[in-house]
Amino acid sequence: MTISKIDLLGKKFNRCMRGYSPDEVDLVMHEAAEALGEAADENRRLLERLAELERAQDGRYQEPASQQPPSDLRGALATGRKIVEEIHENVRRDSQRILEDARAEGSRIVADANLVKAHIFEEIADLRAQKDAFGQEMRKLLEDHFRLLEASEAPAAGSKLGGDFTFAEGQE
Repeated sequence: MTISKIDLLGKKFNRCMRGYSPDEVDLVMHEAAEALGEAADENRRLLERLAELERAQDGRYQEPASQQPPSDLRGALATGRKIVEEIHENVRRDSQRILEDARAEGSRIVADANLVKAHIFEEIADLRAQKDAFGQEMRKLLEDHFRLLEASEAPAAGSKLGGDFTFAEGQE
């Protein structure tokens, strides 16, 4: 069954209480009819153009349908294929270059990170050495003070508090 623009625009539907909105249905029908009309016009124009080309072709060149297309069409197809192949090759080269650049950048980042890591380990070793040296210095200082305390307490234990000095008020 074929339907034309006029058939579509002339189509009437029965109305009922729970149906679609008549205004919306009319709008859609109108848009569909316009699209159908445009498609029919385009089809008519294309058929006319085809007929013109066939008439022009009959006078100039007869080629069986089973053979290849005309050489100008073959050339256009070959050129198109060549362009597509060049595009593919350019994309492949660009992607390869981007991948190589990314790998080089990744290697540089890893090398930088390893260098920073080595510096941190050196700093940790230096800090540990400083901590050990500080600990030894502190231990030596505390031992020296302890010996001084023991040395100062030993003679004072046998003598009276205050030693040989007597203090009285007002006297020096």
